[in-house]
Amino acid sequence: IQAPRSSGSILKPFLYALSMDEGLILPQTLIKDIPTYFGPFSPSNADQKYRGMVPARQALIQSLNVPAVRLLNKFGLEVFYYFLKQAGVSTLFRRAEEYGLPLIIGGAETTPWDIAALYRGLAREGRFSHLHVLDRPADQNTEKQLITPGAAYLTLNILNDVKRPGAEYYWRQYSGQRPLAWKTGTSYGQRDAWAAGVNPQWTIVVWAGNFDGEGNAGLSGAATAGPVLFDIFNHLTGHDERSWFSRPDSSLIKVEICRQSGFAAGPLCKDKIEADAPVDMKPLALCPYHKQLTVSADESEQVCSLCWKPGHKKIVRLLFPPQAEQYLRQNGNKTETAPPHRRTCTAPPVENPLTIIYPGNTSSIFLPRDFGGSLQKLNCRAAHQQSGQTIYWYLDGRYLGSTKERHEKALQPGKGWHNLLLIDQDGHKDLVHFYINLQQ
Repeated sequence: IQAPRSSGSILKPFLYALSMDEGLILPQTLIKDIPTYFGPFSPSNADQKYRGMVPARQALIQSLNVPAVRLLNKFGLEVFYYFLKQAGVSTLFRRAEEYGLPLIIGGAETTPWDIAALYRGLAREGRFSHLHVLDRPADQNTEKQLITPGAAYLTLNILNDVKRPGAEYYWRQYSGQRPLAWKTGTSYGQRDAWAAGVNPQWTIVVWAGNFDGEGNAGLSGAATAGPVLFDIFNHLTGHDERSWFSRPDSSLIKVEICRQSGFAAGPLCKDKIEADAPVDMKPLALCPYHKQLTVSADESEQVCSLCWKPGHKKIVRLLFPPQAEQYLRQNGNKTETAPPHRRTCTAPPVENPLTIIYPGNTSSIFLPRDFGGSLQKLNCRAAHQQSGQTIYWYLDGRYLGSTKERHEKALQPGKGWHNLLLIDQDGHKDLVHFYINLQQ
């Protein structure tokens, strides 16, 4: 119970709750799920897939790593680190920057005792305090309001929709339904499996693993710790007292958001809905994805004052960044695209639809060798906002070929600085300058 173990994904709900109070997200807000690089650190999801854009609610339910790391980077590593300290995590012996962004996906150790204190605090409307055994009095002076009741309630509602294991998957069809806000976690190398759950009466935490820290390929939070959690939950009494958390009406307000993006509805958002939000949350950003375009009469080209003709008009489109757009298309989602700017126009493009995802500009990359001694290749990725576009690849001025739809190429550059230039069929360009170091 007191042994420090890698936290896996068990800390994610607290980041999402804090981010609601900070005005970064609501449960409906879209977060990017795309290849992401923070220097040498590149998080990946457990299924090794990217979704392009995903609602915060779904990102937490599916425990996606990339959106969580991106959210932590936006929220602030040190702020989250000090929240954990204040909330009772006793095992953080390094500085925040030494843990870095992997903190949110298992980069730090914690104990089942401290995890129980965290989830109990979330269930008590964001009021955190030390745990105490039953034969000792509680220290009431340790209680701290670190998350607002509104954000805690919205987060608990999300966790109630996490899919349950085994026959519990169909729990909503039972006559005696027992809601439970719960979350799992699995550490790197499958050494630790976590499951934590709360309802108005109980806080339950399960850890499973080998005491010597050895990994097990069959170990996971959902498949190993989760069934134990629900075995315990279903044998506990007191469920009829209050099956779910009371809505903190004084801590929630209705805000108008864009149905498609989950951000605050802007003047260009036509489909608006009302959503619950913490009453004291900072202002949510206006929808950044609905954009007004000036187009030709048939809407086939964008035009400007230098090239428009009589009959031009303005339209509104939902446009995501090129990287997100590409993965949305690859996953079968129908997306809106911006028509290309009139090719005969002399004006430079306002936005570049072509983006090199990897490598990053001025990055330093180490290429290791395989077991056979051959150097591994550099897997480069690019994205284009428009489907069907052909991209032409050049490394140090040498033509490497073209790609269409799936813009990826495996290169084998030598040691030193290199220029990677990409050009699409309309003349849009993107260029990165990077350094390669080779394993001897």
